[in-house]
Order: sequence, then C-alpha cells, then structure tokens
Amino acid sequence: MAKELTVFDYEAERTRFTWDIPEDYNFVTVVRRWAEDRTKLMAITEHPDGTVERAGYREVWENALRFGTVLRDSGIKKGDRVMVLLPRGTDIYTASIGIWAIGAVAVPCTVMLRRADIDYRVKDAGIKALVTSNATVAAEVDALSSTYSRENRFFMGQREGWRDFRQEVRSASCDLALEKLTATDPLVINYTSGTTGAPKGVLHTHSVMYCYDRLNRYYWWDTQSDELCWGTTEPGWTKWYWAPLGAVVNAGATNFHYAGRFEPEKFFALLAKWRINRACMTATELRTMAAIDDANERYDLSDLKVLLTAGEPCTPGIIRYFAEKFGIAVREGYGQTETCVVACTIPGMAIKPGSMGRFTPGVEGAIVDPETGTRMPVGEKGMIAIAKGHPMLFKGYHNKPGKTAECYVGAWYLTGDLARMDEAGYIWFESRADDVSISSGYRIGPFEVESAVNSHEAVLESAMVPSPDLLRGEIVKVFVVLKQGYEQSEALAQDIQQHVKLITAPYKYPREIEFVDELPKTISGKIKRKELRIREFERKSKVIEKLKEKGLWQREEQ
Repeated sequence: MAKELTVFDYEAERTRFTWDIPEDYNFVTVVRRWAEDRTKLMAITEHPDGTVERAGYREVWENALRFGTVLRDSGIKKGDRVMVLLPRGTDIYTASIGIWAIGAVAVPCTVMLRRADIDYRVKDAGIKALVTSNATVAAEVDALSSTYSRENRFFMGQREGWRDFRQEVRSASCDLALEKLTATDPLVINYTSGTTGAPKGVLHTHSVMYCYDRLNRYYWWDTQSDELCWGTTEPGWTKWYWAPLGAVVNAGATNFHYAGRFEPEKFFALLAKWRINRACMTATELRTMAAIDDANERYDLSDLKVLLTAGEPCTPGIIRYFAEKFGIAVREGYGQTETCVVACTIPGMAIKPGSMGRFTPGVEGAIVDPETGTRMPVGEKGMIAIAKGHPMLFKGYHNKPGKTAECYVGAWYLTGDLARMDEAGYIWFESRADDVSISSGYRIGPFEVESAVNSHEAVLESAMVPSPDLLRGEIVKVFVVLKQGYEQSEALAQDIQQHVKLITAPYKYPREIEFVDELPKTISGKIKRKELRIREFERKSKVIEKLKEKGLWQREEQ
C-alpha cells in the first residue's frame, strides 16, 4: 500500500516560512526548465472510446512556441486577452503556454458556456483572440459575429470562418523570442459568480504560480516530480490552476486526464488502471464513489498515496470510507478563485473529519468580525479573512475597482465564508453568507440565472435561491412571476428550464421552478431573496436535518 512519506511539523513550517518572490519570476520559465528533459511526460489523456494521447513537456513547449508565433504574427501582443474554451487534453497546455510566451493573458472558460455567457466575457475582458474545439461553442460565437471580429478565432480542425489551430501550429516556427516577463505581469483572468451583478473577472499575475508552488504543490499536494497525478477539474475553472498547473506542472510531474463524464465505477477503474499516485476530486465525486461498498475488493488502489478535495464540504463518512476500505487519507483544502489554498490538512497533521484543516504555512489568516475586522475569540463564528496585500491574493476584479474594494475591511480581505477556529487552530466551516448556490461543486450566482430565466417570453420576473437537496447539497430553485396571458403548468416550467440550458451554461439551470403571483420586495423595489430563502429552508426542514446528519449542510438558515 502506497503511503505518504512526508511528515511536516506544522508549527516549525509556519515559523520558518518567508515570502521572497523573485522579481523576474514567471511561469513560462518554469515550463521551459521542465521541457529541457525530452523524456518527461506532461499529460496523459484517456478518451471515452479508449484512445489515449500522451504529450511530453518538450513537445508541448515547442508547439506552444509555435502558437505564440501565430498569435504574435496576428497582432496579439503583451497584455492582450485571449479566451480559451478547451476540454481536458494536450491542446489546453499548448494554447495556454503559447499565450503566456508572448506576454498575453489567458481567459479560461468552461465549454459549457453559451451565447450570453460568452458575449459578456468577450466584452468585459476585451478579448482579442479565441480558441475552442467545441462545435457548440463555435456556433454560439458565430452568432455573435456582429459584435466580435472573426480575425483571430482558432478551432481544432477545419471550420468556415475559423483558423485551424493545429494546422497553424504545425506550419509556424518555434523560433520565438520570449516576451520579457516579471512576477507582476498579468497571467490570467478567471471569472467567478457572486451574489449580485454579472460574473467578475479575477485577475492574477505570474506571481500566483509561485504561490501555488509554495502552498498548493508543496504543502497540500506534496507532489513529487516522478508521480502521476489526477485532478478531475476541467480547464475552465480556477481549480485547473490550483491543481494540473499549480500543483503538478510546477513539480514537473505528469497529469492524467479523463475526457469523459464522471461515473463512480469508471473513476475507480481509472485510478487502478493508471496506478495514479495523487488525485484531487470533488466531494460529490468522492461521496458517490463511497456508495460502492465492495470497491476495495474489485479495484487495486495500492499506488494511490492520498486523495485531496476542495470546493464543497467533505463529510466524515467519506474520510472513513477511504481510510477503512483502502487505507488512503482524504485531506481537505479550502480557498477561492481569488486565492491559493488558504487552509488545508498538510501531510503529518492529524485529520479532523469535518474540518478544512489549519491556515496553510505562509498564509496570514484569521477568523474576524466582517463588520469591524476584529479577530474573533476561539470557538466563535466569524468570517475567514486573509491579510490585505498577501502575495497569493488576486490583484483585483478586472475593470471593477468598486467590487474589489468591497472585499476588504480594515487590514483584511474577506472571503464571504463563515467559520470558527478551535483551540488547536483547526477551522470549521459554518455557512455561506450570501445567495450563491454551491451545487455539486459549481458556484452559481443569482444574477446569471435570473437573467436567463427572465429572457423567456412568458416570464415577467424571477428570483433564485439555493434549495436543499439530498444528493447535491443544494440545487438552483427559481421563483417565477408570469406575464399576463400565461398559465402556470409543468410543461411551461420544463420549457423555461430548456430555455435556460440553451442560453447559458447548462449547470446553471433551475432544477426546481415555483410559480408565484408576486415576489417579496423592499419599498425601493429590491427583491427580498432572504425572505424567499427562509421560506424555502423552512419548507425543506426535513431535508436540511438529513443533510446535517451527514455533515452536508453548511448554511445559516436565517
């Protein structure tokens, strides 16, 4: 049975840790260093039909230089934003590193985005070029031709009005003069959902990859360069930067990817087949896998040293299952798009089921009063906060200085998540303080859902709330007021659901719709979502009790 060999002394690590990011640090030089070894594999991708693609660091590096040449010859320059909508596989590495090689900024997006989502991000980020392999995404972009230039659109293969990415890369020179970069140059804009308004573009500079190396890779993952690692996230999410790039490529290790959909038996089979050493999965994936009682009798996971999870609560039952069935530790981590891993259980720390661990060495954090920024006493609930100006923190929301300022109180960046700290320094998540729904690991904000629902011809107005659900923890529910002349019906509810799936990412669609005559509002006309949320929680109190029994309910009920 594979075991984690590293044992950290937590207090000693916190004491000795110092930040010293070199001024000329950039992630391109990190990849170039690993690419000097022609034998080192960067990624292995298995597709649902069983085919496998392998890509070495050297191969990806040279093709990235070629794509960088293509971009530069197309007028893309340092600081320009390039949108990337690609699935797991070799192409995402080639495209991203090529973008960074000329000093441009990646804007990664999930391939599940639809027209309105893409249009907003193109305009908000000022996109100069776009790369995708998804025909549905390409069709949505085609429909935006009146507002977006066709010049620098790249598709994986031939498509009318698009440039063939692979053909262009094959034909280009890899003799590229790398852009001079520093730690403070922009690297990426990741979009994240909030309670109010449209998604915000979270800006990180190259220095964040240094922070991922020091925090995510070293302390949380403990990745070694000879290991095969599997982070099940996809490239459109910030976890791609946390894991496949931040924790694996930083180490010069090899990423494994599966291009298909999640199936618990399939994931067990892949862990065993490829003899994965470290894996990071969502709690929803692990919870579903843990329902297979005889998995340990059918799957050999003797090479798997650790399972990591973040993004949603990991229940004690999951930890017990993998410990008892396979002798594998499940170590949690906590953070946001705006941060690296803020808190985690590092190797050698006792695992306390239900706790996210302690503040990662190198992180100056606290549990504070969100109104005053005052540190809360041990055991009392407050908001998880990070010291203002900390190296790992994002550099602001793109073009939204007001929204950026709202994140800070006094000397602290506020995460919006409520928690308490015990006497040993372990942090226990208490609840979210907003209307954002966390469903199966997806972060879904009211503005996006309501905008999509309200665009249906029958809808006058709507309001989204998170609704308790035994499988997903929460689901998206929408209260809908219809226009005159439309009758409430199950058929209409289904039509609204299908409409939402067509115009925005399908994971955002409301799984429940309740028709109402009116929405509760303030005197000024603002929708009182809290009142609807309380009503929904009271209605589903029995579901909440069952979720609490499983450790899956992480919200205030008022």
